[in-house]
Amino acid sequence: MNRILFAGGGTAGHVEPAWAVSEVWHKRHPGDEIAFLGTKSGLEVTLIPERDGTLYLIPKVTAPRKIGFPALVFPFQLINSVVKTISIVKRFDVVVGFGGYVAGSAYIAAALLRKPIVVHDQNAKVGLANRFGAIFTKEIAVAYQNSGLSGARVVGNPLKRQIVNLATQSDWSAARANAKAEIGVRGELILILGGSTGSVSINKVISEINFEGRTVIHSLGKANDLPEATSNYRPVSYIEDMATALLAADLVISRSGAIACSEFAALGKYALFIPLPIGNGEQALNANELVAAHKAEVLAQDDFTATWLNQNLERLLKQGTPEPLGTSLNAAEQIADCIGRVI
Repeated sequence: MNRILFAGGGTAGHVEPAWAVSEVWHKRHPGDEIAFLGTKSGLEVTLIPERDGTLYLIPKVTAPRKIGFPALVFPFQLINSVVKTISIVKRFDVVVGFGGYVAGSAYIAAALLRKPIVVHDQNAKVGLANRFGAIFTKEIAVAYQNSGLSGARVVGNPLKRQIVNLATQSDWSAARANAKAEIGVRGELILILGGSTGSVSINKVISEINFEGRTVIHSLGKANDLPEATSNYRPVSYIEDMATALLAADLVISRSGAIACSEFAALGKYALFIPLPIGNGEQALNANELVAAHKAEVLAQDDFTATWLNQNLERLLKQGTPEPLGTSLNAAEQIADCIGRVI
């Protein structure tokens, strides 16, 4: 029996790909032990237990981006996190990292224990943790060409089984009509996604819009209070059945996280992406292929206002075509192959 530890937490953009790969591995090797590594502040604290997964928690360590007190205490926080991570990693045969807060500590622990490592990066611009983890392995997979890791296999992003299953449609108009019927929507549907943890700025703009009879499904994030629902406005904390929601939507307004872009490429009609203006800068790049294919446009957060949306909503709703752009549907299987090569 092999023991596989998946390290990727914080947001759904790290948790969902790890889960997708774990499902493929479990199907191939049902007797193997599978577990996940996360922090108590990440979305994995709810998502993994809800799906009956095993989750180990370590202290969260955030790499400082400028000189100051956080930079002074960072080495001590990292040492503390690595020590606790070693006590977990030593029980496993391989660490499969997906970036995010937990991956850095997991890579260091695995390297010190001489455990094999597999790295997957979801973004158009590789994050710091995965750049570090890639030093210790040849099994590196990425979602985008020219993402910055030499020798990496371009496999795309692992997607939920429901999305993969629905992405092989032959009649997209009928599929979209069926999806609307399934969730009880008549007429145009606008899907608002602020990322798995929510977006204060997007939520504020949406709260100021009268969508004039159109149905709106608004995912506000698990950490945010839900506003009052109306007959055409449906606020939710998190969308588990993203496949049906994307199929039904005439327009998606969303952050441009890597998984959001890949899921939309598989099933979406048209999108307005508002990149998160902080971090590694990857969100400004993730939607480039969709924009080039005229399936989406990108707007800076400062420019996304209620006035702008009121002036452009009709135009955005007219842009989409039933057929999605398409994306890789076997990334999870290819990453599982990477795991098999190091065990």
